[in-house]
Amino acid sequence: MIAPQRMSQTFLVTGGTGAIGTAFIHEIASRGMDVRFGTRKPDGAAARLRAAMGPGKVEPVVIDPKDDAGLARAFDGVTGALLVAPFEDMPAWHSAIGRAAHGAGVAHVVKVSVTGARPQASDPPPGRIPWAHYQGELALLESGVNATMVRPTIFAQHFLGLSPALFKPGDTRFHLPTGERGVAFVDCRDIALCAARILLEQTLRETWRGRSFELTGPTAVTASQIAQILEDTSGREIAWVDGAEDFSAHAKSIGVPDGIQAVYREAAEGWFADVRDSEFVEITGRYPTSFAKFAFDHRSYFSMTR
Repeated sequence: MIAPQRMSQTFLVTGGTGAIGTAFIHEIASRGMDVRFGTRKPDGAAARLRAAMGPGKVEPVVIDPKDDAGLARAFDGVTGALLVAPFEDMPAWHSAIGRAAHGAGVAHVVKVSVTGARPQASDPPPGRIPWAHYQGELALLESGVNATMVRPTIFAQHFLGLSPALFKPGDTRFHLPTGERGVAFVDCRDIALCAARILLEQTLRETWRGRSFELTGPTAVTASQIAQILEDTSGREIAWVDGAEDFSAHAKSIGVPDGIQAVYREAAEGWFADVRDSEFVEITGRYPTSFAKFAFDHRSYFSMTR
């Protein structure tokens, strides 16, 4: 068997300690290439753990859109970058990051946007989050850097703590106010894989330069189907609780915001039921991860008891 060769290319990912960023670090570093990852706490435990994900060199950097010199250092020598943006001033953040990447001669960046990102004049107009991401997309393109926009649907990782009001370890039920509408949840690891393939392959960079596409899981699962999957995965009963009022009450009881409810309100209207995976298949050569496989991979999490 021929071992993979270490290569001199360096890639950067913002939001490096999140689900997408961590998966991207693995995708790049496991090929022997170097990765810089953005983090607010470069000396923290989360950063140290990611930095140990070799064999490629993995190092933390601080990504501050107001620090031009710091951004120049972060992007110096970088071949490609994956941008996972904080939800702040999207146009300003993407403009600063895009200028830095362009100025450093970065060949290509991939932005993690969101499904439904579109102009305000669309019918229907985009919601607050899609509109913010669309503004970020425009700012990035205007910076002059070569870019591709991946627009994923709702993350399966909402069940792993990204949305604590949905489910927490040891819970015997999950709150999902979507009725019997299906949701084509996407695994964050697939977003990272797709981005890595684009950044690593020149043909894909040329094909997807200046373009965008949506990314979902391979099937749309209903809440009752999820309940069965989690029960079969964990070996214990995990019930489903429907309803927006119950979701809000549960969020309040555990002291977390219920802002994600707006997304699930749209899910209950069928906004996230369409499967859009053809571009992912074209880029990666396989279908996205099913919700059942996602649950199986994290079975120890769903099997926890209190």
